[in-house]
Amino acid sequence: MLRSLIFVCILALITSCANQIPANSVEVSIQPQVSYHTQYDRSALKDLKWMVGEWKGKTAGRVVTQTFLFHTDNMLEVSYTEAGNQKAAQFFSWKDGHYYYGQNRQWIVSWISEKNIRFDPITSGLKPMTWSRVHDHEWHLLRHNDKGDEVIVMERIEEPNS
Repeated sequence: MLRSLIFVCILALITSCANQIPANSVEVSIQPQVSYHTQYDRSALKDLKWMVGEWKGKTAGRVVTQTFLFHTDNMLEVSYTEAGNQKAAQFFSWKDGHYYYGQNRQWIVSWISEKNIRFDPITSGLKPMTWSRVHDHEWHLLRHNDKGDEVIVMERIEEPNS
């Protein structure tokens, strides 16, 4: 009798612990992770033709200048100068359906429009940024931080050659 009682208890325990899906359960499907980067084509970089020329702004009390020069419709060079000392030029490069910016592709371009371009960092320690056109002679460099956006106003100092 004791054996029968132990057998019934074990059987009840096994039955109660079994993973059973109720017949009226809702089917759950797992969606693949979708990239947050907008799809654009290689010609989208031409939307930045308004940036060609030389620009000046002030960050942390220092004057910086940036010169934008298209070599082809798909190759944009950005030269950066601070306190009269030219730093290394950075380029936009196309790879696997996206533009990348910076030395060693530090940022991926997540979207491009006629007035804005958004960069998301690939290299740790960098913050996302957006370049946003205000009008023909001004654009804003927005560095997105946890504490809010840092805005650097860039003003045209040299018209592009026609």
